Amino acid sequence: MILGFFLLNNVVEIKNTSKQKLLQILQKEDAFQGLSEQALQRLMHHAQFSRYHAHQHILKQQQVIPDLYVLLVGTLQVGWLQTNGELIVNDFISTQSVFNLVALLQNQPLNYDYFAASPVEVAIISGQVYLEELQCERQALWQVIQLLSRRMYVMFEQNRYVRTASLSQRIARHLIRLYEQYGSQAQIPLKLSQQEFAELFNVSRQTLNKHVQQLVQAQIIAWNYSQIYILDLNGLKQLSDLN
Repeated sequence: MILGFFLLNNVVEIKNTSKQKLLQILQKEDAFQGLSEQALQRLMHHAQFSRYHAHQHILKQQQVIPDLYVLLVGTLQVGWLQTNGELIVNDFISTQSVFNLVALLQNQPLNYDYFAASPVEVAIISGQVYLEELQCERQALWQVIQLLSRRMYVMFEQNRYVRTASLSQRIARHLIRLYEQYGSQAQIPLKLSQQEFAELFNVSRQTLNKHVQQLVQAQIIAWNYSQIYILDLNGLKQLSDLN
């Protein structure tokens, strides 16, 4: 009886902590800016919470997902799962935010597979409720339009960079992005093999290793046992600059 009480109390405490995390994201995430306090509370009321183990499949490409998925804790692997079971990694997401907004707004299938790269917790918000609130609050709808416009601009800039930058520059830029995404920590808290990193740039591990060793020898980074350390951030920025 006592054990049951403690277990129930622990579940309630975890749920309350998850709700607190979600509320903080709703209050700062661009996708929810302009919504009234009443609207945010309605989203909270219709939210559910799920936890995933490392390497667990969260969302599948070609699925039409009717709800908003918000990352609360952990890191996501984003890519394409092949028929042979191999995951071609395209990106990593650790920012606490919505990660399927565009597909929901377009009512289109997902373009990617989403896996938990580490233990992950997500909040699942009713897409129907979210869309209803957007239609009722013009300021919130305008904020979403602005958000999508910024993302489109960044996408065009990234496309230009990929087409004009050298592999060394692209590697440096991605390392900067990881550094910034993980709260500007010298040690990036994500174990990443060189094979996984090579897949991000569609090159062989041997080719990537040659460029990584140049960064290591220049004492710009250290890479030990799948752990990356940023030793010279300014050096990385200079290398990544196209000008």
